[in-house]
Order: sequence, then structure tokens, then C-alpha cells
Amino acid sequence: MKGFLGLTLAIVCVSVVLSAQLTHATAPPSSSYVKGRVAYYRMTSGLGTPTGACGYGETGAAYNYGNVADASSKLWENGTVCGACYQVKCGIKGVCNSEGVNIVVTDRGFGDKERDFILSSHALQSMALPNKVSKLLPKSLLDVKYKRVPCRYPGHDNLMVKVTEESVFGEHLSIVLLYQGGQYDVLGIQIYRESVKQWKDMKHEDGAIYDFPNPPKGSISLKLKLKDAGLLGGVVKFVKLDNVIPRHWKAGVAYDSKVQLA
Repeated sequence: MKGFLGLTLAIVCVSVVLSAQLTHATAPPSSSYVKGRVAYYRMTSGLGTPTGACGYGETGAAYNYGNVADASSKLWENGTVCGACYQVKCGIKGVCNSEGVNIVVTDRGFGDKERDFILSSHALQSMALPNKVSKLLPKSLLDVKYKRVPCRYPGHDNLMVKVTEESVFGEHLSIVLLYQGGQYDVLGIQIYRESVKQWKDMKHEDGAIYDFPNPPKGSISLKLKLKDAGLLGGVVKFVKLDNVIPRHWKAGVAYDSKVQLA
């Protein structure tokens, strides 16, 4: 009988440990909302700005149907937050809808003591009930709650690698990642140098821009170091993009990685 009880307890203990490990591996880091404040910037188009600090350019202005935002200095983390998606909700009864709006961070804002995000006017209006937009527009600051959510881009399932306009063929390569699905933070990007058979770190500029002088000749492979912000502990993984940039690449062109992050 004692042996049976001991075996039972051992099984229970193992089950508890396995359960804890599974929970640790699958639970999101924060399923609850964080209280904050937002402002919005007044653009005639209602969209974002093509000069955003993340470096997305014209693509960033219309990203996510224009539902974009500047992140405050406290969220910026040297641009790691670029491309992150958040669900933002306001709670004014009779004015705000229950769904809120999903935004993508494309720029950096300031005044972090007062606000967490500066929304595009299109994003702000998306939080309002029909015919109630005029009740939100006059507000310089709005109390909200928000949380990190996975990014989804209908029609753009694959991760894209854009060679920025500042790049010079054969001399200087500068890139940003576009349509970054899921909940991943980019911790670093490496480039493969065939001549020495080694991966070399690209330099992380401010925002989402990564640079490399004297890039390799021929097609270019990259390796991404990603942190899964959707898992407790932020599990880190590496993703290889083989020959993602063609031999005769051009500045201003985005190349399909054929890889989906979800």
C-alpha cells in the first residue's frame, strides 16, 4: 500500500511539473490590459507619416490601413517596439466602441510622462461609435487601456525585407523588415559572408533599420534573432532567410522572404 501511494504521489508530482512547463511555454506574457493615455496627430490623410523613426517610409504611412501610432520613449526600447501591434480601447460610454482598434508602431513619440501612444487620426476615429467621432477629436489626451497582440496583415502573409532608399549597391546595405507577423521583437540581424564562411552582425540603427558596409557580392542570406513576446520569458529563436536579397538588388525595393511569422 505504501509503495502504491508513493507511486501515485510521484505521478502527481510529475504531472504538476509537466503542467507547469506547458503553461510556461504557451501562456502570453500579459493577458490583461495596461492603463494609459493617448494623443493623436492631425494629418490631412488621417494616415501615418512617411518619415517615421522606424524607417518604414511610404509603406509605414498606410500600414495596417493607416491604424498606426508613435510609441512613447518608455516603450521605444531603441526601436525594438517597431512593428509591434497593440489593441487600444477607450472607455467613454456612448462614444467609444467595444472593439477598440489594433495599431502598429511605426514611429517614436515623446512626452512619455503624459502619453503612451500618439495615434494617427484614422486610428483614433476607429475607436468611436458611428457618428461619435466628433466627441473624440477635440480631446488632446484620452484615457485608454491597451495590450500587445499578434500582428496580422491580410494579403501580406510573408515577411518582406526592404532595402532602404539610403542603400548604395556594392557599398552600403540598409534594410528594414516589413509585415512582421505574430508577436516577435527583433533582437538582431546577421548577414552571411560567403568569402569567410561566417555570419556577421548588422549594425542596428535607431528604429527598425539595420546597416552593413561593403555588403557581400551575390545573393544575400540573413539570420534573424527573434524574441517571441507572446510567450512567458520571451523565448528566443533564430530564423534563416536564405538568398532573400538577390544578387543585383536595388534600393527602395522590398523582397519576399517566403517566410511567415505567426
